[in-house]
Amino acid sequence: MDTSPIHLTSEQNILDFYAAFSASDFDTMQRMMHPDCVLDFPGSSFPNHIEGREAIMELFRGVQAAMGGTLHFHNKWAIHKGDMIAVHWFTTGRPSHGGRYLNRGVAWYQLKDGLIHDFQDFFDTEIIATFWPNGTPCTDFSQCEAAVARLATYATPEALSRFEQLK
Repeated sequence: MDTSPIHLTSEQNILDFYAAFSASDFDTMQRMMHPDCVLDFPGSSFPNHIEGREAIMELFRGVQAAMGGTLHFHNKWAIHKGDMIAVHWFTTGRPSHGGRYLNRGVAWYQLKDGLIHDFQDFFDTEIIATFWPNGTPCTDFSQCEAAVARLATYATPEALSRFEQLK
């Protein structure tokens, strides 16, 4: 297994990071991250500050597991300038406890030595809270469907197509 770093030098590299997440290719993701990177999320539905590549990777594995391995990223745009990258994304999937999931967000990255170092992800935490109220899988998906339905007008055609296929 190749463990050499994958340096981010263009928009395509961060799109590859999201493609790796969609494919549960955590080894590739890890190679793109600095060992002492930091991830910050808004809200209080889950840990909102995680330090270190290993802890972040553990979270990412857990997220994909909670989605039954179906979480897929659909990127709307990416910008790379110097040591900064920004991405607008949508996600689709089917949580392991049921329902159809759609979310959107914008992530900002600062690179160190060409690797992800500071990672801030801003997304709709209300949707997370409807699928996992108080951290527990929901049993009534009517609120979930209503929460994700309001994103339909913003989602990319690819995300909407995959979301519809999850029925």
